Amino acid sequence: MLDPGFENNPILVDDLPDVSAQPFQPIEYKYIQVLRISNSLFMLILLIIFCTIVITQIGMDHWVFYTGISLWVVMFILMLLFTKASVRNKSFAIRTHDISFKKGVFFREWTTISFNRVQHCEITKGVIDNLVGLVELKVFTAGGSSSDLAIPGLKPDLAARLKEHIMNKVEYHDEEE
Repeated sequence: MLDPGFENNPILVDDLPDVSAQPFQPIEYKYIQVLRISNSLFMLILLIIFCTIVITQIGMDHWVFYTGISLWVVMFILMLLFTKASVRNKSFAIRTHDISFKKGVFFREWTTISFNRVQHCEITKGVIDNLVGLVELKVFTAGGSSSDLAIPGLKPDLAARLKEHIMNKVEYHDEEE
């Protein structure tokens, strides 16, 4: 039986708040160093594998070797440019009831998680993150083993404040129920 005071009024699409007008905070630009180091290590491993296979099987005097090296250089330059664009397009926003994260260069992705769905948060850092002095905030919701939202390239103190804010919102919501 429905509550006599229950209402389910329609909302006009034009009356919805403009979330894109929300100011988004960019991640630390230093995060570009993390990506460039990790991507460069990956590209170096590819180069070593390629050179080992081609030199042992064909030799350095073959056109395949020079073509492969040329392609590797082009891919490396594109990777450096893509990394810069990738970092520039990562940003986050905190609102009263949710947290949002935007990313993507060619394919844009915008994830918003309501605080009432958050199970827990954690702050992680890898070896390269540690060298640069940045961390990643991961937000988990129910039903998954991986994070539903991960914001890389944060200063440790900001990540700790964000985590505390989110968990306080979660505790407040749990107390209301």
